[in-house]
Amino acid sequence: MNLLQNVIILTTGFLLSQVLIATNTHYRLIAFLLRHGGSGFRSLLTSVLLISYGLSIFLSNTVVVLAMLPVINRLMNFLSDRASKKEIATMFYLALTFGATTGGLASLSGNPLNAFAVGLLEFYRVDHREQVNFFSWLMVGLPVSLLIITCGRTILLHAARNCSETALVYATSSETALFPHRPLLFFAINMGFVTTLTGVQFFLKPEPSVASLSWIDLSFLCYGVFFILFSFLYPEKKGEPRSIRKNALFLIFFVAAFPVLLFSRIAMEMERHLRIPLTPFHVVPERALQKFFDAVWGRIFGEQPGSLETPNGNAVLSINRIILDIPYFGLLLIMIFGSLLYFAVKAGDNPATPESDGYIITSLGALVLGVLEPLKSPLLFLPVMNMAAVFSSELLSNTAIVAILAPLVITLAPHTSLSALLLLLSLTIGASAAYMTPLASPANTLAFGGLEHVSLKTVVKAGLIMNITSAALISLTFLGISFFL
Repeated sequence: MNLLQNVIILTTGFLLSQVLIATNTHYRLIAFLLRHGGSGFRSLLTSVLLISYGLSIFLSNTVVVLAMLPVINRLMNFLSDRASKKEIATMFYLALTFGATTGGLASLSGNPLNAFAVGLLEFYRVDHREQVNFFSWLMVGLPVSLLIITCGRTILLHAARNCSETALVYATSSETALFPHRPLLFFAINMGFVTTLTGVQFFLKPEPSVASLSWIDLSFLCYGVFFILFSFLYPEKKGEPRSIRKNALFLIFFVAAFPVLLFSRIAMEMERHLRIPLTPFHVVPERALQKFFDAVWGRIFGEQPGSLETPNGNAVLSINRIILDIPYFGLLLIMIFGSLLYFAVKAGDNPATPESDGYIITSLGALVLGVLEPLKSPLLFLPVMNMAAVFSSELLSNTAIVAILAPLVITLAPHTSLSALLLLLSLTIGASAAYMTPLASPANTLAFGGLEHVSLKTVVKAGLIMNITSAALISLTFLGISFFL
């Protein structure tokens, strides 16, 4: 059951990313690369690009952006040349989004859109859809993403050619600059386990044995439960007998308090970014929550728990830090853009005629159909389709583009020598490879909301070249696959 496997991979991948964040692995990787590769600005950009890319192969690129934003903001404070702050912030934005977006193409867990595409394969009952899992996606996505990130580094360094080679005023100690072996080994073991299981699934295709679940599905289920228990309940202070109870209460309380914290933190972020006086809306709810937390914790354990922001040092992961570290303003931007997109797509959609869509979907569908239908040759069909997907995603978001174009390309598959499966996968990866605007993907939006003084003009110019390059490389890759198959 690929759906169960995908849910567990995405969930454990997110938790695994939080383990890396909790151990400051991203900071330590930057320090290690700067210590051994030079502390100049171009070296720093390359480090941010490659770390964002590497982590986004296995972790959701939105999570990677969330993890890297505080690192970048901290690094900007250590740059000796503050005169070109706008230019420096723009280069960091490009390094982060180029890396995270490209890494997200490589694997099933790298981009939420990839899991959505697998759902579409099931919905449209596409032939050979059972062949698509974490392992098979990695076989295709990793080579093409390596080609794109190589070109991306060249484009990034060219865009940064006018930046002074300013150095970091940041004396990393020998300890902080050591390679983070243990967390990365833990990361590698988990990803190796997931890759091995999905590889066995891809080659052996085991039959269901218990309640329509194969032994691979049962292995994933046990792995997911174990990872959650290990992350939040496993006590680091083994000598304390009440540790598991404390961790369980801490987890239950903050999961239940999430709606209140969501409301208060959105108010706090709006006050900070938009200068709107909303102090009562975030101070009062959190004070009430703190009093309730103190009372419950004191009654059960006879001690004070600390503030709502105090991490649970007795567990591998602290659920409150995960909740409080979410960039709510960036998520608010995503919600606003998503709402605008929804209303735009629904414009002209008459409920009395459910067989017809709104103006945008009808117009876009007719336009794409008119362009692609005459192109019988894959040498023309694939590049045009991917170019259309890349540039359309800059305005309508990649998820909307895939949802709109998926039935069209599946319908057109018999007119070409390409399978519907290859076309839909190529469309998905093409729609994800949008680099020009902050609207193109949640990762871009979060990065834009988390960095100040980003130049849209520079971003659009560099992103335009990346869009054309990535569409060409994706087309070449899938043409090669279709040739060998």
